[in-house]
Amino acid sequence: MRQIYLMCFFGSVLQTVKTRINTTDFCFEPYCTCNKKQKSATCTGLDYVPHVPKFVTELELSHNNFSDVNISRWFLSNITKNDIQKFKLIGNSIKDVENDVFVDFFSLKSLTISDEKQLNVTSLCNALVFVNTTHLKRIDLYSNYWKEIPFNVFEATSLRKVTSISLEENQLTEFMFPDWYTELKNLKTINLSKNNIIALILYDDVKLSVEKIDLSRNDIIHIPSFCDKMNKSKVPKLRSLILNGNAIPYLYPKCFSCMPSLQNISLHANRLTVLRNNTFSELPQLKHVFFQFNYQLKTIEPTAFNSTSLISIHFGYNNFRFDKKNNKKARFNAENIFKHTPSLEFLDLTNNYLPSDKTTLGLMFAHLDKMKYLILQTVGLRKLHPNFFRNLISLEKIILQGNFINSWAPETFDNMRNIKYINFRNNLIHALNKSSLSEHILHQLEKLDLAKNPFTCTCDLMWFRNWVRTTKVNLSLDFPRGYTCNFPAEMRGRLVIKYNPTPENCEPTNPFIVIAIILSSFAFMVITVILLAYKCHTYIRNYCYMVRLHRLRKQGYLRLSNSEDFEFHAFVVYCDADREWVHCEFIKRLEDERIKLCVHHREFDPGVPITENIDKYMNKSWKVVIIMSNDFARSDWCQWECDYVQERRRRQGKDACVLIMLKAIDAYHMTSGIRSLLHTTPYLRYKKGIGEALFWQAVLNTLKRPLSVPPMAI
Repeated sequence: MRQIYLMCFFGSVLQTVKTRINTTDFCFEPYCTCNKKQKSATCTGLDYVPHVPKFVTELELSHNNFSDVNISRWFLSNITKNDIQKFKLIGNSIKDVENDVFVDFFSLKSLTISDEKQLNVTSLCNALVFVNTTHLKRIDLYSNYWKEIPFNVFEATSLRKVTSISLEENQLTEFMFPDWYTELKNLKTINLSKNNIIALILYDDVKLSVEKIDLSRNDIIHIPSFCDKMNKSKVPKLRSLILNGNAIPYLYPKCFSCMPSLQNISLHANRLTVLRNNTFSELPQLKHVFFQFNYQLKTIEPTAFNSTSLISIHFGYNNFRFDKKNNKKARFNAENIFKHTPSLEFLDLTNNYLPSDKTTLGLMFAHLDKMKYLILQTVGLRKLHPNFFRNLISLEKIILQGNFINSWAPETFDNMRNIKYINFRNNLIHALNKSSLSEHILHQLEKLDLAKNPFTCTCDLMWFRNWVRTTKVNLSLDFPRGYTCNFPAEMRGRLVIKYNPTPENCEPTNPFIVIAIILSSFAFMVITVILLAYKCHTYIRNYCYMVRLHRLRKQGYLRLSNSEDFEFHAFVVYCDADREWVHCEFIKRLEDERIKLCVHHREFDPGVPITENIDKYMNKSWKVVIIMSNDFARSDWCQWECDYVQERRRRQGKDACVLIMLKAIDAYHMTSGIRSLLHTTPYLRYKKGIGEALFWQAVLNTLKRPLSVPPMAI
């Protein structure tokens, strides 16, 4: 019996030991999630710190309830037996921490405290003094919304080997670098982004070893000064300065003094209106400039990018117009803008506006013989002249996506000896033939993206259809489904590679058939003219009548109201949503034809009620032009002007109004006033492309046509 008892006793002891051994790999579910492969654990929804498996070296305590707990060495004792190297406290409602809280973290390399809005920063500062490790490299104190922190928060000797400090997304209004920051000789990165910082203050004797400073999304209006009293650099190793999303209104060369090692500068989304000459010339090692989303930029002075070391310029999304003038002065100098950047290899001009004239782009790119990557995405290009890229002999990649290009001269890309990738995605290309890209260009290409173009599947596309079937060139990820026919209508949506016309359809046409068709067409036209003359004799008589009236008027026998009796040829009624087309297309074209137009933003008297201005200037205008669209129909003010014009049309006849349908009005927005006007007055419909020239001629003819007084035969 004794032997049986002893066996049972030792069996129980062994089972207990075995159980305890197994608990070293136990994860406290469902409150903790463990990953043995990554050696990590995340615990949530607790009011204490549980045991975690022995393999855990990365621990995150997030969104627990520690508001009523004193965070101390004892409180964290369940995890300090682990070899914790990365420790995160995120959103745990912590109020205070004891001085000894991090004493037992002997292997700690990274400490993160985030979303702890109630935490007493002073207590945290005291706790950092007692950090008992020499391995700590990274401290992240972000998203805590602290309005201030003690200036000596990182002064502790134990933090001397820290390489990265982040105070991102707090509410700091200024940040100081006292003398003791000089002791942080290993500090490489400081992240102060998403605060309310107005000023960055460096004490006179401070000298930082930092290589990257992130000040993005603050309220900075001046580039921080990094010069000491002797005009020497306080940041001699600084390589990257990020100033995105601030309120900087201007730049000048002295802004960047005392940054001898700066290689990257980022100035996205500031309030710059002018880029001054030699802005970056004080930076001898500058490599990359990031300058995007500066929508207020109006002028680039000739040597703004003067830098012999500059490799890349990211100038996308500025909506900068390289074609217009600003206050009668050129916005930029095409010949000099990149003349002083001989080392430039990368240029991104996405979402700006480039003109398609024969000279501007050729002058801009004339000195970029080392350029390797050029991005001209969504820049409004309509044509590619051969001289655009004649000097880009080193170019390897060019992005022309999202423009209005439909063709180019065969020699356009011939000087690109190293070209590997051309992107023509989302343009207006209808077909490619054997001469579109020379044989040596096709031979060296690795990728050619022509997806999402409106291909015309006729015999002219046969060469391209055969080439895409056999080529080894990468034709984009969505090939073949991105290459579809758009014309003719019966072929729309069919894949280009499946376009298979019969040989008869692509045979040359018999010349005798062509002659027969021409003669038949001529005979048909003659018959049509005779029939029209017979059917429309009344209108012909009216025309003769108008000619005779014009002659009589010249001789002084008849006085008719015409455009010479008015200050303006026409008063233009439109909605603000159509402003760009009205100002850039309509007004420009008509005023080039010496048609004087009255436009409210230019002619109306300031300080006078708008109704009085409308009445005054309509009476000074011979006719009224109404430019209609869905936005016009939705505007109450435009409706009022439309009703005002109706009365004038009733008094002076339908020729007193010129209706232009810029965009079709759907039934939902159609009002009775507009419907009545459209039913009683002929209107012109604008459509870009084929027929556009006829539209403009019709507008001119309608504006010059005299009013129907005296009345004509109907």
